[in-house]
Amino acid sequence: MQDGGMRGVAEKHSESVTAAHLVRSFAEYRDRAREHPLFISSHGRQTHVLLGIELFEAMQASALPGGPASQQASDEQVTELARWIDDAVIICDETLTIRFANRVAHAICRKPANEMTDVPLLDALPEVRGTLLEAHIQRTAVGSKPSSADLPSPFVAGAWLRMQTFPLCSNSVIVIRDISEEVQDHRLADVKVALTAAMSLHGNVAYVRVSVRGTMENVGPSFSEWLGLPEDRLLNLPLVDVVTREARSGIRAELDAVLRGGTARLVETDLLTNDGTTVAVKAAIAPLHGTYGSEGAIMLITRI
Repeated sequence: MQDGGMRGVAEKHSESVTAAHLVRSFAEYRDRAREHPLFISSHGRQTHVLLGIELFEAMQASALPGGPASQQASDEQVTELARWIDDAVIICDETLTIRFANRVAHAICRKPANEMTDVPLLDALPEVRGTLLEAHIQRTAVGSKPSSADLPSPFVAGAWLRMQTFPLCSNSVIVIRDISEEVQDHRLADVKVALTAAMSLHGNVAYVRVSVRGTMENVGPSFSEWLGLPEDRLLNLPLVDVVTREARSGIRAELDAVLRGGTARLVETDLLTNDGTTVAVKAAIAPLHGTYGSEGAIMLITRI
């Protein structure tokens, strides 16, 4: 018997008997032990406990790992952990009844707490019915198999969710994260790649990415062709170095204004080619913003 369980019993039932008295009146004390544990002492110290089989089995079920008491403690620990997770967490029992949903789940599912507690999942969230989200949840609930996917949100039009489901003891746990911003970033990145490829094929449109120091970090093939210089010769050079001497102060002032946080602007200038000739161009300079502030500028250039 585990010490913790026996200490709890000792606090509730303090009846004890000496070993000598137990031997002399065993039948009497045996009957008492069927109702509550009987502590046996020897030389003034408790050394053994006598109890009926029914009490022993009940105490064993509560005290041993996996018993009702330990299962309840485990469920409470999982619930407490889920309260502090920044993702949406929904815990359902074997009948797919919601037993717990954290604050993020209420926000993502657009449901108040009282509508997501002790309610069948599909009744609380009818938007899930018939969607891929339900299919993944059923896969875990029925087959005890974990699952994950990126799916359109059934709760908000145009939003995307990353969901995971996995079994935990007799429960099914659903973890959801809103990835709408991440999906949008990927789409914008795809658009940028497509635009860059289109400008490269066009021939009369060039682009340059300028660092916060005013140096060229990336140039398109048209820009290299106009100047008669390979791309690797242009990278990390100050942009003003490829502008005619007369136009350098003007382009430097315009570029500095954008890099210091100003708005996009349109300028006309002259580029100096490798063979000494000039190319008149019109350039749009737009600030490039990153997560931690300015990351330079983008120039879109066409010939005049």
